[in-house]
Amino acid sequence: MLLDRRALLLAGLALPSLARAQSAWKPTRPVRLILPFTAGTAMDPVARLVQESLKNALGQSVVIENIAGAATVIAGAETLKSAADGHTMLMIANSFAANITLRTRTADWQRAFAPLVQATVVPHVLTVAPSLKVDWQGFLARLRDAGAGASYGSPGIGTSPHLGAEHFLRLAGGKAVHVPYNGTAQLFVDLYAGRIDFALSNLPDVVQPIAEGKLTALAVTADKRVPELPDVPTFAELGLPDLLSDSWFGVVVRRDTPAPAREALERAWLAALARPEVKERLQALSFTVLARPGAEFEAVIDRYVTTYATIIKENGITVQQ
Repeated sequence: MLLDRRALLLAGLALPSLARAQSAWKPTRPVRLILPFTAGTAMDPVARLVQESLKNALGQSVVIENIAGAATVIAGAETLKSAADGHTMLMIANSFAANITLRTRTADWQRAFAPLVQATVVPHVLTVAPSLKVDWQGFLARLRDAGAGASYGSPGIGTSPHLGAEHFLRLAGGKAVHVPYNGTAQLFVDLYAGRIDFALSNLPDVVQPIAEGKLTALAVTADKRVPELPDVPTFAELGLPDLLSDSWFGVVVRRDTPAPAREALERAWLAALARPEVKERLQALSFTVLARPGAEFEAVIDRYVTTYATIIKENGITVQQ
């Protein structure tokens, strides 16, 4: 009996030590941070501004790898091929949530990946050509007029501006023909000229054209008015608080990555995003720093997956597999 009590006591003393050992996980080699887009695109500064802070927290270099193609599919497949040991992270955007419905290869990715952190978001701004000469109510009336032949542009099928615009039309009870572009360059040329009626675009892309009078901003998808466009109301102010249209970035790992590794990586990201100099530089680029931990980010992904699935199925949206 005495021996049993001593054994239990020793086991109890060992548990806190074991917990500390698990929570003190550190990588044993450089950590890969895979970005699913080409170098120089909007995701890059988010990754590079936290790179040094992540290195300091983890005690290993963080190597950024751009593996572009098929809206995250190729980068995600590379991540899933890598060992589930905490040494490979994948940065994702809204396309991750859209792909659950759009692409057969990614249908199970919610189960395959575990969220670490939702890092940033950029709101979308609904803009029209000044030649349209409408205010918000006039714009809604045009969308609800079946004979008006309204149209909108997006940088591509299945992108967040495309799905956001369709969600907006659904909530507003309007109709418009989708004109997909390959990126935003020609989209803005046609929008300036009034060849399409409207677009939802990333805030940094439209601040200058709005200031120059090339575009008229009607609404922004942020929770509150943005300092770059203080006179532009939010969609919530205009009666559409449930609209999902923005461009967020977050980080995931394989779901079978051990919990101590996931927790250490999450802490490193949250600490990096909390650094004042990092927040200031991201905010200067029109990013809103969210720094939502993994559990909260998972709920966000669930909401986008559900909403996007409805939009995609209702509108028969398809992409090349």
